[in-house]
Amino acid sequence: MTNFVPPSYDNAPDTTWCTADLCDLALNDPTLELRILPPAYRTYGGRSWYFGEIVTVDAPRPGGAMSLAPLLSQPGNNRVLLVDAQGSPTQAILGDRMAAMAVQNGWSGIVIHGYVRDTRILARMPVGVHALGSIPTRATEMPPAGAAPQVTIHGHTVKSGEWLYADEDGVIVLARRHTAA
Repeated sequence: MTNFVPPSYDNAPDTTWCTADLCDLALNDPTLELRILPPAYRTYGGRSWYFGEIVTVDAPRPGGAMSLAPLLSQPGNNRVLLVDAQGSPTQAILGDRMAAMAVQNGWSGIVIHGYVRDTRILARMPVGVHALGSIPTRATEMPPAGAAPQVTIHGHTVKSGEWLYADEDGVIVLARRHTAA
């Protein structure tokens, strides 16, 4: 098995974006279907600037506890995992081991409508991570998570295959890649 090398956006044609500019672009192009996640999300990963095609994840049970290992162990192909952990503050959904899987398998980022832990280590990892906050505990039972066709977070319906962009200003979702016609 070869080691994963984090993507370099230096040669990508669409690396000059910021979420503020994309919001301005969406004002003139309603087909982008802009959705802005509330400013409740904090950045925890070593990359505060990331984007990619979305894979949505819904909690398998009430309470939001789950293991992301089944998904993060698959090739990420620079995609972003958007996880609805129901905003539950009772346990972390992502820690250092799951984030290491994301790095190793080429995920661009993970946005969690829930909580993370191991924040000091997450900050050194070359993957984007946004979450509502941090809590040091994890669930005792973590059913395996799977991809879902869509999730609804903060009143916004987001589908797998749409695009997520995150930077220091916030997290937004577009119906398609901003460079696609």
